[in-house]
Amino acid sequence: MNYIILYNTLSNSGKSMKVVDKIKKRLEKKNHTVDVGSLLEIEDVKSFIETLNPDDKIVIVGGDGTLHRLANTLQNHTVSNDIYVARKAGTGNDFVRSLKQKGFLIRINDYIENIPHAKLSTGEEFFFLNSVGAGLDSYVCYLVNGSIEGKTEGNYFRSAYKAFKEFKRHEIKLTIDGKEIEFKDAWFSVVANSKYFGGGMKISPKSVRDDDVLEVVVIKGIPKFWLILIFPTIYLGIHTIFKRWVKMYKGKQVIIESKIDNYVQMDGEAFYPVKRIEVRR
Repeated sequence: MNYIILYNTLSNSGKSMKVVDKIKKRLEKKNHTVDVGSLLEIEDVKSFIETLNPDDKIVIVGGDGTLHRLANTLQNHTVSNDIYVARKAGTGNDFVRSLKQKGFLIRINDYIENIPHAKLSTGEEFFFLNSVGAGLDSYVCYLVNGSIEGKTEGNYFRSAYKAFKEFKRHEIKLTIDGKEIEFKDAWFSVVANSKYFGGGMKISPKSVRDDDVLEVVVIKGIPKFWLILIFPTIYLGIHTIFKRWVKMYKGKQVIIESKIDNYVQMDGEAFYPVKRIEVRR
């Protein structure tokens, strides 16, 4: 069997080649042939895949951002090849974490098809795998992505500290399947297709990736001091007990509107300025 490993040189703080070497050795030990290439050097991934033998297996080495771009490239396109992702190949790995599958390679064809779609007020449109958020969480992503230090644990911590210090609550209007809800003091809002975001934070504990609804989480009202204290509870998914400040909803069409320019994250990729997000399942 022939495997083609496609890696993102920028993923996992530039450590992707170590993962590639490990996978290559394991596959060759099982008498498979292995080819290796950089995703960044492929101008048209869709056309590249069309040139492959249908029996070739594709292994993606990269994190949530890499998979986000791949899913958008291949959306509405039939792929006959099996596509796998390497476990723990990125920084956050929220997509892989949500699948709960064993093995060092996970087949993802079924999970990158028919995924939710988001349209921003900037005119940009994307499909997404994990979540779309607006507010404080997105400001953290914006700071991390704009830093020369990249997506390291230390940089996430420093960026989160800066975001907590600078960010202020803001007014949003949430429309879920036609029903409007207004919040005067939102910290952030997340439309989730998966349980996890932010590198293992269980923001939406009841989300199921392959169902036909989206979960919406709004953190509002809480004083900044208490927000800092309860923020770690999101990793365990127990933040939902703070019902006064944490609001949960479900729907198939979600619109988040802000009167001010807002920060938005989509699978960890940051956008600014954005005043409106429309999400459809």
